[in-house]
Amino acid sequence: MKTKKVKTEAGSFPKFALHQGLPPKDRKRWQVLCGDRNHWRVGYYSPSDGSNAKVKQLETHTCVELFLLLSGKVTLILDEGHGEYELPLEPMKPVMVTGWHCGFCPDGPYTGVAMVVERDRFSTALRDRVL
Repeated sequence: MKTKKVKTEAGSFPKFALHQGLPPKDRKRWQVLCGDRNHWRVGYYSPSDGSNAKVKQLETHTCVELFLLLSGKVTLILDEGHGEYELPLEPMKPVMVTGWHCGFCPDGPYTGVAMVVERDRFSTALRDRVL
């Protein structure tokens, strides 16, 4: 199974205004909003795939991520070494993710949004799914 490696460096977030709303961009899969250099960053995750079958890759990071459903529906595909399974996110029930993962919006592309909190510096491995 082929994997691709990507590094995220400290300060990997845009400049942001204080005491103002940080609006999402339409039809954007991943939008980093803000962060605290060398500590954390936060973003909106709105999957572009509308079903499990459309997801072609899973990713894993050298840090834990927190997912919190903000609107619509987002389902995570997780693989912790015992096969893939689906985990629908629920409002106000954060989920910590450490293994291989990706997500989809069961009501159609970009119809759900989750907030994601992760470290500001980490490595990512991407692997193709075997379907």
